Amino acid sequence: MSASDTLTVRLLVTDGIYRFFDLVDNGRASATASLFHPDATLTFGPGSPQPGTISGADIRSAMEARENQRSAFTRHFIGNVIFDRIATSEAEVRYQLILFRSDDETRLAVPAFVADVGEKWILHDGEFKIMSRTILPTFSKA
Repeated sequence: MSASDTLTVRLLVTDGIYRFFDLVDNGRASATASLFHPDATLTFGPGSPQPGTISGADIRSAMEARENQRSAFTRHFIGNVIFDRIATSEAEVRYQLILFRSDDETRLAVPAFVADVGEKWILHDGEFKIMSRTILPTFSKA
């Protein structure tokens, strides 16, 4: 794989990560469903508000439910993006996530948690899609 191909995969996956959280933070969480592979898994580890794994079409339902939480005001911040493996049609990436969340009109800037996130992205129908995402909170306000 050429350096140019590697850079292209990095850019496409990184853009997808940032796009996902921008959509959630701007009230369009349902649109994030298109970023997932049809057979994807989304796992929230121990320390998450609702630990467990969501798969396939249930991811769309979960993202629609998140969008309908009109009182939830969030901002997600991503850092330390590390690619552990890059190939022409897939990539494994990990990063740190800080979530600020307010569930009322005060919008007090309270960090809800800091988490380690691990993902696998694969090429599907000409686009990189999330095949798996695991969110493991390392610090939590609760």
